[in-house]
Amino acid sequence: MAPAALRSLGVLLAGGRGSRLGAAVPKALVECGGRTLLARALATLEPVCDEIVVVAPRAMQLPVPASQRVHDPEGEQGPLAALVAGLEARAFAEACVLAVDLPLVTSQALRALRALRADALAVMAAPGGLPQPLAAWYSSAARAPLARELAAGERSVIKACRVLAPRLIEGEALGAIADGEGFQWNVNTREELASAERALAGPRS
Repeated sequence: MAPAALRSLGVLLAGGRGSRLGAAVPKALVECGGRTLLARALATLEPVCDEIVVVAPRAMQLPVPASQRVHDPEGEQGPLAALVAGLEARAFAEACVLAVDLPLVTSQALRALRALRADALAVMAAPGGLPQPLAAWYSSAARAPLARELAAGERSVIKACRVLAPRLIEGEALGAIADGEGFQWNVNTREELASAERALAGPRS
């Protein structure tokens, strides 16, 4: 008998190598404000998801139980392939996808975003008008269209998500979400890491 579908699945994309950070470890293991990016992201997803899977290349060593690991597809790279692999890992009603390099996204902000999905296949913040598909909620019905886009040769996760006609939350609507500004804080460089640490040390922490 197939396992019952989860109400909510957390998909943590943790495959970045962190080369632009100049780190000797994968990006997920870089410390930000006293905790690794991996630990922060897991703590963010845990209150809003019934189960979490962590997607990364097979060869990448991460302190995650084997039962929780999902490997990037063989021969594929990039966030779209990782996103599809994560969504295909479990049966679910809805999934919260989070990239490991968004340490200022909070559980509270993800809950608020989730409430805005309604019947859309996906809902995502769009700070400055730019969709953020790696901190977003997806219906289970979004899985097949994204897989088809990947199979057809698409590699841009933003372009692939257009087929979903996602609900984009921007401007005043995004500003109304507590901690909504966290959706625009990617950590890719040492300067961005330092900025995130300063923000975490401030009143929002």
